[in-house]
Amino acid sequence: MVVPPCCGSTSATPPDQMAWWPLAAAPRRLRRLVAVAFFSTAPSHGCPLHAELARRGAPAAASLALYSRIRAATPPTAYTFSLLLASLASSASGGCTRLAAPVAHAHALKCGALAHPVVTNSLLKLYCALGLLPHARRVFDSGAALDAASWNTMVSGYGKSGDLAGAREVFGRMPGRNLVSWSAMVDALVRAAEFDEALRVFDRMMGEGFKPDVVVLVSVLKACAHLGAVERGRWVHRYLETEGFAGMQRNVMAETALVDMYCKCGCMEEAWRAFDSVRCRDVVLWNSMIGGLAMNGHGERALELFQRMLGNGFVPNQSTFVAALCACTHSGRLEEGRKIFQSMRHHGIEPQREHYGCLADLLGRAGHVEEAETVLLDMPMEPHASQWGALMSSCRMHNDITVGERVGKRLIELEPQHGGRYAVLFNLYAVNGRWEDARAIRQMMVEKGAKKELGFSFME
Repeated sequence: MVVPPCCGSTSATPPDQMAWWPLAAAPRRLRRLVAVAFFSTAPSHGCPLHAELARRGAPAAASLALYSRIRAATPPTAYTFSLLLASLASSASGGCTRLAAPVAHAHALKCGALAHPVVTNSLLKLYCALGLLPHARRVFDSGAALDAASWNTMVSGYGKSGDLAGAREVFGRMPGRNLVSWSAMVDALVRAAEFDEALRVFDRMMGEGFKPDVVVLVSVLKACAHLGAVERGRWVHRYLETEGFAGMQRNVMAETALVDMYCKCGCMEEAWRAFDSVRCRDVVLWNSMIGGLAMNGHGERALELFQRMLGNGFVPNQSTFVAALCACTHSGRLEEGRKIFQSMRHHGIEPQREHYGCLADLLGRAGHVEEAETVLLDMPMEPHASQWGALMSSCRMHNDITVGERVGKRLIELEPQHGGRYAVLFNLYAVNGRWEDARAIRQMMVEKGAKKELGFSFME
């Protein structure tokens, strides 16, 4: 097997011999460029590598060129590799980074740099940022030098990738835990929608004498929002006020989480007070308040806040328009909703599935069910079953059997095991006296073995 030269070597493996690397799947020209960046020992002055990679939109180009220059002058140190790997992790969205990561790993391994925890941690963070958790786990289990940050990185990486079992396994094996460890585990549970367990883990953390920081409190607020645990959320709010996070020191993420928690718990006056207390707002905070007002039936106030946001010079994003369109739906502002939808492209935003769904819901609730059906059929992406379900509810509301029958049958095709889909169409047939069709739907439901699940809600 071809082995990369050691840090101090003066020979270089020709790029054409690099086919055994994951680089082999990349275009030949880009593969050569990345390989040259790591294995060339020639000075880089005047080398077109940096400019070529930059033209490909690879933000890691500067790091690659700099590493090549350093290696040409002196053997790289652990400090060199930690900086290189951290720089690559910060540009993980670029395709060049995904190609360069395993080559950087091999070079660090060959040079013995993984004997230093700082290099190991930088490599783990790089693989986690790229979503390559199996690669990170192999490094973690390989005998490389580890410290507390290594364990925390793996818990966080598993949590962010949705692998709760992996996060639990690493967290349970940790030889020692610090605040970051607990925070990573709480965040992993919240991401996996295990909100009750997230609060229990937070309570264990507090019981072991750790003082929470803003990061873990944001996760706790998210759990409270989904559980409707408003009293626990108020405790977090008081803690933020009394433990040095108030005033200018408050974190906008915490403020946004507070507003979101109060909105989802239906405590709009407290949400308003939290929103008004923020001195430096960002678009995410505006979105949270606009969406919260719309969700709680204050559509007109939400639209007023939307216009206020635009007037203050904030640039709306995709989530802003979802919130504004929902506000139009809840306040029955059909024409304003049309204008907002049409204005999206003026702000440089291409409507996505959720925007088309909001528009269709707005039209359907206003009684324009055929137009709403056309919106869903003509949208450039496939509608979700939930969007057809919202239109079906509008058909029931306005007793439109013509569109309702088409939509109902489509929903049954999409979700043949969802008993509720049969029940809605059955009820629409029954209301219109079409008992034969209603009985046929009931029989189809029985034959498919579909059952209508009971729903429930809970608030503290």
